[in-house]
Amino acid sequence: MQFGFANAIYDGTKQQIQCFSNMVESAMYIFIGLLVGCLITLAVVPLVHERAVRLTVKQLEATLPRSLDEIRADKDLLRAEFAMLARRMQTTIEQLRNKTTSQLAELGRRTDIINRLKTQRDDLRIELLAATARAAALKKQLAEHDRSAGPNAIVRNWLDRWVPHDAHQ
Repeated sequence: MQFGFANAIYDGTKQQIQCFSNMVESAMYIFIGLLVGCLITLAVVPLVHERAVRLTVKQLEATLPRSLDEIRADKDLLRAEFAMLARRMQTTIEQLRNKTTSQLAELGRRTDIINRLKTQRDDLRIELLAATARAAALKKQLAEHDRSAGPNAIVRNWLDRWVPHDAHQ
């Protein structure tokens, strides 16, 4: 019986050892794969880096001037652009000044017209008040005359106005 138990333990240990060796083998394959990937990366990175450096240098060389003549030409171009911009600004300012001057002159003319119209309005108000006062005085005088003259005088007054003088005498 002892041997049967010992065989069972030996068989279980053998399976565990087999399982452990399979796991170690798988880990070694993974490690070898990672190592190969790192070696390939180390071989490719310098090539990519050289290309990136070469392209960056080309871009910088394209933006930088190559000689003093190019630098002078760039300065002259900037001066010319500034001169054109300054001239445009001067003409715009001149146009705005002319426009402002003409608007101020028009404003002065319109203010003068408004003041004349206000003066005329005030004169007409004064005339209206005087005419209203005269009309009121005449109405009052007519009313007093009508009261003092009586009904025959009113009829005679109407006849004098509407009928010729020869007809009612």
